[in-house]
Amino acid sequence: MVLAVAAVVLYCGCDDIGVEPSDEVPVLSNPWTSYDSDTRQFFASVTLTLPADVASLDSIWTEFYLAIPPDTAADTALTSYGLVDDATYGDILLGDGVYSRQFDSPLLADEPAPVRFTFYAQVDDSLYQTADTWNLPPVITAISAADSLPIPSGPPPDYTLDYLTATVEDPNSLDDIRSVSFTVLKPDGTLSNKGQPLYMADNGEDAFGDAVAGDGIYSLIIMLDNSTAAGAHVYRFTAEDYSGAVSDTVKHTVVLY
Repeated sequence: MVLAVAAVVLYCGCDDIGVEPSDEVPVLSNPWTSYDSDTRQFFASVTLTLPADVASLDSIWTEFYLAIPPDTAADTALTSYGLVDDATYGDILLGDGVYSRQFDSPLLADEPAPVRFTFYAQVDDSLYQTADTWNLPPVITAISAADSLPIPSGPPPDYTLDYLTATVEDPNSLDDIRSVSFTVLKPDGTLSNKGQPLYMADNGEDAFGDAVAGDGIYSLIIMLDNSTAAGAHVYRFTAEDYSGAVSDTVKHTVVLY
């Protein structure tokens, strides 16, 4: 679904604010974007450096694009936002040369990703720009796991089986999900498996306990032996896509007895 929004450029009066002269040409560097899934807000910032013979800039802003498909010319401009360096609108430090803005996401809940921010600075008769692409991360929508399990009384091959599933969605389609994994925090505060994540599968194979391949439900069967410590074990699940964007962590506690 494509969200059609009229693009409105908000120009900021930034004269003599937050810019230190340099001997270099005007430059935009260190573009940075992030997203808070709880508040559904984006944060965008870029560093501005001006030459020694320029005391101020005319305007600086970012334009927000939705790439459909990604990395092609078929980009849809959604809207634009003026950037500030005065510690307002989410800008962190006054006058540090980093121009920022925090704003509500213009995307619908089912909007595809990734998105791109293009940063612009107008200085005298010259327009400078740089860009940053940000991919909306996958979301773990459900976890299925036991709340409590008995520890086997005998040695291997006596095992207790723990069947785990994680339902995952990605705004850019299920094909964009690279991996789903979890770590286990033991009752003594250390991590099992030497801290390495355990990877789940969506391949339809019985060995993983997965029912249907490619349906976004990732599965894994864990075998617990009699060396497993009793008490509360905290599973911490995350999903990662091919851009490197990582979901929020979802926790589940199982009590072994």
